[in-house]
Amino acid sequence: MERVAAFFCPTDADRERLLELEETLRRPRVITYVAVAVTLAVLVPWTGWVVLLLVGVMAFLCEMVIRRRLVAGRTHPALVILVGFALNTVITGIGVAITGGAGSPLLPWMVIPIVSLAGRFDARGVWWGTGFVGLAIAVVVATSPSAFADNPAPAIAVLPLALSLGMFSAAMMRAERQQRTRSALDPLTGLLNRSSLPSRFGELAEQARLTGDSVALVALDIDRFKAINDTYGHARGDAVLRALAAAIRGELRSFELAYRLGGEEFLIVLPGVDLEHGAGVAERLRRRIAALRPDGLDVTASLGVSAAHGDAVELGALFDAADRALYAAKRGGRNRVEVAPPGDEARDGDGAPARPGARGR
Repeated sequence: MERVAAFFCPTDADRERLLELEETLRRPRVITYVAVAVTLAVLVPWTGWVVLLLVGVMAFLCEMVIRRRLVAGRTHPALVILVGFALNTVITGIGVAITGGAGSPLLPWMVIPIVSLAGRFDARGVWWGTGFVGLAIAVVVATSPSAFADNPAPAIAVLPLALSLGMFSAAMMRAERQQRTRSALDPLTGLLNRSSLPSRFGELAEQARLTGDSVALVALDIDRFKAINDTYGHARGDAVLRALAAAIRGELRSFELAYRLGGEEFLIVLPGVDLEHGAGVAERLRRRIAALRPDGLDVTASLGVSAAHGDAVELGALFDAADRALYAAKRGGRNRVEVAPPGDEARDGDGAPARPGARGR
């Protein structure tokens, strides 16, 4: 499952994009279901009630069961989306098969799911989905060889339709993805930037309220980074930041998020992780950074950890608690992890992380 999820959502930005656009696509998806249902109701004298019932079942499963799993805090949302896509294609194929197969007037509808792929995955996902739809069309056609032999034109004509939708969807996806990447990723480190933090954390907070799960934050600051820049220059300082970002990313699981807030400050969001396990992640990060020696330099980091669960998960409060713990680590001698006392996140949380670099470290 990890490999499949990584194939379709290889980076944090891909996963962020999928989750954000999935909600955006909900309205056009529902409108499409309604349009299809109304059309099938009109066509009942020719297609029967079974196909209309199948569409109703598909809409219920996709909207009320599969999509709800995203809100329930699934660690691999790409897999949930893929199951929904496959179910959509298979049920549509069944409807086409029982209304004439290769001669069904509904055959072109099998390409509709392709349109939604660009709103979720990159080019590899679009082409995978296009191939899956092509295979499904071939299977449907094979169920009615006599209809295909009598009139092969509808089945043949639908293939360039699927191909062109895949090509245009992939092209539009690439353009949108390039724009999103420029706005959502830190150009130096490749980590997420602070602008994408509030919206994603809002989703995690809602999941925590529904499930009662924990969310942990780790605030990380490179020790004496200004001295590195002053002594060795900004080029080597940038090399340190890139190496540190790679180390952070390598220590996290695919659904855990790393942000560069600015300068030498980073924030790590750990969904489903309590305070004890968050402290363990922070300690592993501290050790890995201390052993890293990026560009031949000895570098250490100080880290502060906070966590909350359920209704108490709130970005500003958790960040303030992690930030206080980080400063305790600085005061305690640096190159260490400090944990916010349980309940500390309830103090002074007003909504969002403060401006990075506002206080010297």
